[in-house]
Amino acid sequence: MKNYEHGELAKEILKGLALGGFIVLCFAMPNLAQVAKLFQAKNPKERYRFDRSLRNLQKKKLVRIYQKDGQDIVEITQEGKRKVLSYNIDEMKLKHTRKWNKEWHLIMFDIPESKKKARMALSQKIREIGLFPLQKSVFVSPYPCREEIDFVGEFFNVRSHLIYVTAKDIEGAEKIKRHFKITE
Repeated sequence: MKNYEHGELAKEILKGLALGGFIVLCFAMPNLAQVAKLFQAKNPKERYRFDRSLRNLQKKKLVRIYQKDGQDIVEITQEGKRKVLSYNIDEMKLKHTRKWNKEWHLIMFDIPESKKKARMALSQKIREIGLFPLQKSVFVSPYPCREEIDFVGEFFNVRSHLIYVTAKDIEGAEKIKRHFKITE
């Protein structure tokens, strides 16, 4: 088992559970010690670390551990799924393609004042993943980013307020090209 930083093993366990296949494997395994093999826990110390992480996730109500037909079952909770989403959103970055297809990808939003915190968080996250701000609620990228924008919009529960546009021409393109270091 690799040397996980504090909290990293728990993060990996949650991600594994969220993928779905991990839960199915748990049904087939007679006890948690065998689940630990998925994380290459080779000795008692590593199995203890794995078990402790799993129990801490249970205390935080991120996983549910129960017995069914004499087998230990580990299942991710809704709160655990939300936590995995936050891990994914924290790690999200815009994917750069080798060659620009000369299309601009604009994201526009008009989020009501009642969702001000979500609007501010969305704007910040869109900047963090690498989009360029044209205006307060208009961002642009030379790279396709619909999936990322859909994910971020769903995460902050404002997807219905977002508009994704693909355009061939945009005013001020030279400034944007410089920002993204695009040479034609």
